[in-house]
Amino acid sequence: MTGFRTPAQSDFHAYAQLTKQQGDHLVRLGQWSGHECAQVDGLDGLLVLAREFVPDISTFFSDKFAQCQRGMGVIDDKIQRTSAAYTHVDQNTAAELRNIYPQSSVPFPDISTLPGGSDLGNFTDEDVDLKKLDSADDTTSKSIHTALMLARNSSDLKAAEHAFQWCTGQSLVELMLKPLFGEYGRLSCLSDAYDELGDAAYTVAGTLRKGSWRLGSEWSGEAATNFDSYLFCWTMGIGGVGDAAKLAAKAFKDGYHVVVGLVWEALSEIGKLMDEGIKKLAEQFAEMIAGDAAIEVVGLGPEDPVADVVAGIWTADKIYEMYKTVRLIINVIGIIQTIFEKISDAVDGIKKAVHEAVEFLNSPPPTIGSLIDDVEQRGFEFEKGGGWSPTMGASRIALLPAA
Repeated sequence: MTGFRTPAQSDFHAYAQLTKQQGDHLVRLGQWSGHECAQVDGLDGLLVLAREFVPDISTFFSDKFAQCQRGMGVIDDKIQRTSAAYTHVDQNTAAELRNIYPQSSVPFPDISTLPGGSDLGNFTDEDVDLKKLDSADDTTSKSIHTALMLARNSSDLKAAEHAFQWCTGQSLVELMLKPLFGEYGRLSCLSDAYDELGDAAYTVAGTLRKGSWRLGSEWSGEAATNFDSYLFCWTMGIGGVGDAAKLAAKAFKDGYHVVVGLVWEALSEIGKLMDEGIKKLAEQFAEMIAGDAAIEVVGLGPEDPVADVVAGIWTADKIYEMYKTVRLIINVIGIIQTIFEKISDAVDGIKKAVHEAVEFLNSPPPTIGSLIDDVEQRGFEFEKGGGWSPTMGASRIALLPAA
């Protein structure tokens, strides 16, 4: 067997150890996506729609990281078998290597021919840092909750609530306040969780990539090229999962800003309604109650027919005025509920954006040549540098081998 060279046995073992370490990291990433990315606490009111899709998205990522973790075991086994095959050189060695690394379905360059390739890679594990997330009960959520509680506890609203229910049979609180109660910071928190997940996936992909690059640069021949191609699919596929996580993070963050903006818009309308229509209705209701009582006192009591007639005229007039105010309130509630519909659409927009990301529908995978150029020009963790597009890169998930 001539025309090829192989890495030292110690390098095969070092790379096998590195894959085991990445497997441990991937277990943590799966746990993170299954817990931090699955939190639905506080998704109430108009946010309740998110309770349906947040766990599904989390499961997608947990499953992908489980697949990648199993893949590290497959790679470790292949490396051990390769190392054993190279301990003896006979007519069976080439066949064994072809069995371990089937020929790549696409042309792949020989990394060992790249100048200085062995100086680029190494077998050093990198820390995978998943930072503790901030509470979902953020400043914005607290401010919204405070504004809602002030409105709900208002004496004017309590008085107007009785009048409104008497006139319409419906509740002001249920119509204009209850849908807004929720922990909006949860959307931001989910964004941060996926952002951390994306960075961690990039780190694992980069670490595995630099190890395979080091091994591939010391190894020539058909088996070496097929190894390079196989590991390329794993490292790029893991990077693609990181891209999808980054797109999920952006979808939740964008949705958070849109939703919060609409909530403040609704609160502004509610504030104006509280200062005008609701305050007026409360005063009218109080006047009607007080007027009826005064007429009864001035007359001869409840049995006085004159008092009954006067009270009837007084009440009818006040009811007419109250109904006009109630009509005004209903019109404004219509405006508020239109904003509620926009909030629901924004929450649904998060779902659509994330599903689009995880289904990698935006574009075909980048070319092998362009990705190798990225490694050479921007380093093994090139996804973390400026200029990389997760939107373009998420399609790399399709490169993940079965495991």
